[in-house]
Amino acid sequence: MAMWCKPVLVSGLLLALLPVCWSADNADWVGSDRCQSCHQDRHDSWHQTYHRSMTQVATAETVLGDFDGQPRTWWGMTIRPVKRNGQFWFDYYRTPEDRQPIATHRIYRTVGSHRYQQYLTRDGDSAAGNHYRLHMLWHIEEQRWVHMNAVFLGPDDQSFDRQVALWNQNCIFCHNSGPQPGLQNYAELQARAERGEPVNLDQQANYVSAVADLGIACESCHGPGAEHVARNQNIIARQWHRLVGDKSIVNPEDLDQKASVEVCAQCHAQRAPKPELIKDWITKGPAYRAGGDLLASVDPVWIDTRPPPGSSADMFRLRFWPDGTPRLTAYEYQGLTQSQCYLQSDSLTCNSCHSMHGGDPAGMMTDWQRSDAPCLECHQQFADQPEQHTRHAPDTEASRCVSCHMPNIVYGVMTMHRSHRIELPQPAQHAAQQRPNACNLCHLDQTYAWAQQQTEQLWPQSIKSDVLVNDSVPAGIYELYAGDPVQRALAAWSLQQMLRRTSTPTSAWDGMLLDTMQVDAYPAVRRFAELSLRESMNSGQTSQTVLVLLDAYDFQTGANARSTALRPIRQWLEQSTQGHLNKQVVDWQLPENLELLRRLGRNRSHRIEIGE
Repeated sequence: MAMWCKPVLVSGLLLALLPVCWSADNADWVGSDRCQSCHQDRHDSWHQTYHRSMTQVATAETVLGDFDGQPRTWWGMTIRPVKRNGQFWFDYYRTPEDRQPIATHRIYRTVGSHRYQQYLTRDGDSAAGNHYRLHMLWHIEEQRWVHMNAVFLGPDDQSFDRQVALWNQNCIFCHNSGPQPGLQNYAELQARAERGEPVNLDQQANYVSAVADLGIACESCHGPGAEHVARNQNIIARQWHRLVGDKSIVNPEDLDQKASVEVCAQCHAQRAPKPELIKDWITKGPAYRAGGDLLASVDPVWIDTRPPPGSSADMFRLRFWPDGTPRLTAYEYQGLTQSQCYLQSDSLTCNSCHSMHGGDPAGMMTDWQRSDAPCLECHQQFADQPEQHTRHAPDTEASRCVSCHMPNIVYGVMTMHRSHRIELPQPAQHAAQQRPNACNLCHLDQTYAWAQQQTEQLWPQSIKSDVLVNDSVPAGIYELYAGDPVQRALAAWSLQQMLRRTSTPTSAWDGMLLDTMQVDAYPAVRRFAELSLRESMNSGQTSQTVLVLLDAYDFQTGANARSTALRPIRQWLEQSTQGHLNKQVVDWQLPENLELLRRLGRNRSHRIEIGE
């Protein structure tokens, strides 16, 4: 769908006249404003979360991007983010020099406010009509614009419009409360499909959508509140229900393990509606309500889930490591329910480690939850002298429970996240399954075989392995060059974390990071390599001149532009003294060795449809 060549369909309404949200047709939903008068403290704590600001009307207060009018040219087109009369626009040009845009789209809504922010336009005048995610997002931490093609795990050979998405048929479900997509022409589209005619939902679907709240609000987790509000109209009723309880509203803390976890799983588990419920799903919205049985209406996506007709046969398979462990965000439910800690307990839930109304909004965790305390509630034997179990210095990242048992092997939101499959480190087994292991995420300069040997030596009671794995190539080099896109992204990201943990310059990696920034076909991988190279230069005796040179590099541009930007940095590195971690890292930098690994990586490069 070529959004940039569509006619301009924006209305002349003033932004102030647009509603913040609109009521769903289902009268059971009341909206978060109705909760505030009785639950001010809970409303205030929720208001601080990124859940609350997940979807917002675009205003001067909510828009975080720099609409400075400067051209951004990627994938053969130029976009200028501009502000006119208090409104925010993307203007589209064929070249940076053009003065007249070929299309212009007003920003009506924003999605996200923590790590990055996406922008939505719409067709027509109605706030309930079709909304589309546009081509660029604003990366909040890095304060830069990024094309959506560079956000997800796809290669360079994507069209300019590849990541434009129809909000009403995807984003609405998890980024809002009480979603009702309201597909109006379902029967027509279904009849055309049954006749064998091509159907393009992005272009042909007609939506009149409704939500109870823009963003993720009270009723997403507590259930629709109309009955609860009606039963608590006066202070006597409220006091009575506080004494005896009130079954008209759901408190996830009071649910059993399965029901509690499913409250979060309605979004943190990629899933598909049951076939017989697809029509209701896309017209009326999901049938699940907090406290109910999620699996009665949806099927979670697993590694062996059959993709929809016409989709790639690998679409779902590539979202998991070969052993079935999720490697993308929004599969936290799948990871947790694969864990022995979950299967052997009736009390471990999402609320064990996350707090919806307390702690740091980033991660929604209290200080207690960020510590090892949640794990030690069941594993008390390690509380007094944890180093006897961790075999690492206390009070270091390496001695944390989650570092070994929930390693950062999950890609999402332009960074890496902890796996929610709680498991034992098994370096050889994991390497044989073509997935990273916790040990080598820190010891990138060591081989898989070394990690397995150390595991068996330090933890004699651990699972022994007779699997033969590579005993010559350092794991970091192997995965940076020969890994699939997620492995390469993770290796580049892990190098940055390693550099942050040590004050010793590790410039032996710099040349390989430059190679990745130049030749890797995946923009997301190149970005992680750039961040790691910056960390390396900051940790060494690099002159500010070199860091300024690095500012000319843009991981989203073509190969020629990247080569031009990197040439002076490469020349500087060739003249500088090279440090190293061990001899293996240096030896494996021979061009013939790296080219051998790179060929393996090219053979394993597959577009990964994240599904966002």
